[in-house]
Amino acid sequence: MRAARGLQGCLAFALLLAVALATAWEQQPHGYRPASAPADTFSAERALRTIEEIARRTHPIGSTEHDRVRDYLAGVLRTAGLQTEIRTAIGKWPVAFKNDSVGLGRVQNIVARLPGEHATGTVYLVAHYDSVTSGPGANDDGSGVAAILETVRALKASGTGLRNDLVVLLTDGEEPGLLGAEAFVAAGNYDRDRSVVINHDARGAGGPPLLWRLTRPVAPLIRALSGAAPHPNTDAVSTALAGDATTSTTDFSAFQPGGLRVLDWAYAGKSAYYHNRMDDPAHIGLPTLQQLGENTLAQAKAFGQRDLGNLGNDTDRTFFTLPFGTLVLLPVWVIIALAALMALALAWVLRQVRRNGDAGVVRVLLAAATSLVTVPLAAVATYGLWELLKTVRPAYGEAGVDPYVPQYYQVAMILAAAAALLAWYAFARRVFGPTAAPVGLLTGTAVIAAVAAALAPAPAYVLVIPACAATIGVALTFVLPDRWRLPLFTITLLPAAVFLGVTVWTGAQAGLEGAPFLVAPEVALLGGLLLLTLSRSWPARRGWTVPATVVVVVAALAATGLTVDRYGDSRPRVTQLVYALDADHHDARWISAFAPNDWTRTYVIGTGPGAPYTDLWLAAVSSGQAADQALTPPTAQILSDSTDSGHRTVRLRLQSPRGAPRIDLHWDGPVQALRVAGRDITPVPAKGFRFYAPPAQGIEVTLVAPAGPLHLRLADQSWLSDSNLQGFQNPPPDYYFRQDSTALVFTAVQLP
Repeated sequence: MRAARGLQGCLAFALLLAVALATAWEQQPHGYRPASAPADTFSAERALRTIEEIARRTHPIGSTEHDRVRDYLAGVLRTAGLQTEIRTAIGKWPVAFKNDSVGLGRVQNIVARLPGEHATGTVYLVAHYDSVTSGPGANDDGSGVAAILETVRALKASGTGLRNDLVVLLTDGEEPGLLGAEAFVAAGNYDRDRSVVINHDARGAGGPPLLWRLTRPVAPLIRALSGAAPHPNTDAVSTALAGDATTSTTDFSAFQPGGLRVLDWAYAGKSAYYHNRMDDPAHIGLPTLQQLGENTLAQAKAFGQRDLGNLGNDTDRTFFTLPFGTLVLLPVWVIIALAALMALALAWVLRQVRRNGDAGVVRVLLAAATSLVTVPLAAVATYGLWELLKTVRPAYGEAGVDPYVPQYYQVAMILAAAAALLAWYAFARRVFGPTAAPVGLLTGTAVIAAVAAALAPAPAYVLVIPACAATIGVALTFVLPDRWRLPLFTITLLPAAVFLGVTVWTGAQAGLEGAPFLVAPEVALLGGLLLLTLSRSWPARRGWTVPATVVVVVAALAATGLTVDRYGDSRPRVTQLVYALDADHHDARWISAFAPNDWTRTYVIGTGPGAPYTDLWLAAVSSGQAADQALTPPTAQILSDSTDSGHRTVRLRLQSPRGAPRIDLHWDGPVQALRVAGRDITPVPAKGFRFYAPPAQGIEVTLVAPAGPLHLRLADQSWLSDSNLQGFQNPPPDYYFRQDSTALVFTAVQLP
């Protein structure tokens, strides 16, 4: 290839890098509308008032504060003129969070309807209004609730009615396991075949709202979204990964089995605030809320006027977002055709390289083969960096989310992946030559793109389009006059720069744990294409100094991150502690899933508690003796007990005299049938169930088991800070309890 030499190549590389940086910046939310904005528009400042009202304190399912939030939201919707009801039901886990147990709960969904003028279906605006016990839920999911209420207000203020019915569904019990959404679907009282669900959630406190998951077929929903949402922020890669390769759960996982068409929106930047007591109104990113709300309002209008019975069902589309909210939809055959064109152009490049004597084909192919290791090398570099940071600061590993000041680490991750790529490039130039190395790099990327196009053409666009353009650009360097080579070659690399900017920073914001999968491949492959501008500008000697310099910068960024990211009252560190009382033996333990820290070592040491405590808390790694507190154990009243044809049927009423918001029942032997609070549970879990927000009168449970003795263990759990334990003090302000920090009391129920 015949790219520019010296400074010109460096300038072209710098220009492309600037394009990538500008694209990443443009993807981020900027600015918001004040409360004085026109009434028919979405205002983040107005929506913030709702968040301030519902996120005063934590409001988990079953709490008094939860009931206040429920009544407030229902009142707002009634005042807005919507037909509003609160539906009480029993929900259960819609997915197998655990293979041996199931979660259930009494939920109170808020359902409000705005009838359409000539409805062809129903648009559901969905968010969950419960919070975790460990935080007030301003972002998760107060932002989603507020976005919906402000959308309804703006729609009403516009004076323009919608063609279709609009239903606001504020689900309950999402945090303990999508209970409200599952109960809504199980009841069956919804518009299944002519509906669209727009779901809202959050796993952080900033960044762009992403349409990260859709039900299949995706093409009709994306086509309807195109030109409607001002900030589409979606692509075929992320939605494919989210649909098949993620353990993250939102209410989407309950709606999808019900046959509903769902668009799942969420944001994940600044994840340190996730399920944290600092997830309060003061840490709402108003620009993020503005983007979320503008999208919600636009979708409500777009789907509200569409014929929802005729969205189509074709799947032959790929899609991606470009800067300034441009959502591109392409037939999949375009990607396949570009892959074929790329292969032809590459073959011609290899022929020209051999004919001109720039490099032998064998050297190029060897360079291409070794270039395939850049992706795993980049992944190892990012993974190793994060593991090193967790070793230096173990609290990072306990948190499960990013640090409070993640920017230095995020840039360090990107540069660590780049250092791996540059190290390979320095090696390849030295071993294979200055022409074989870049052409081999292009060949390796083209091969990966072609394989991706063959296996999954829709998400393969992210490689096929830039690789095809780059290959054509390299081909042009052999036929164009000198003065046109660099400008046109640089233009053909713009797709790589744009896609690099679109994907890498968003991937870094999604979480440092995911950097090896969401950051490293893009840097290695798309960044490798940008390196082609340096094919004749790379230092002839001491090329190793380039990756070495980047490694030094990575170390400096990591050190800076460790310096500025300090825990304190406004940046508390997570901790976890459980008080477990064996009521039968008047024996108690402190238990933690974490190694002892500066505060918990008052209660635990670094050894497990042993049976029977480990049976109830498998993750326990630390424990300590605790005082026998006067906590009344849960009770199991036998309502009936009969045996017939080798089957024993027992009907119990389970209660928590101390008013705990969760009751668990465990068994050792086989249970053949189970009914809890009037709901049949199929399949029957192997070991037991947990029930959230039980009523004061308790819950009725019917078990069918083989004839003979039945050994049960009954437990209830309350939030540790609310359990009134004598002598216990809450952690200092620079710590916060994880949501599973509870006071647990258990007792055996023997049925001979």
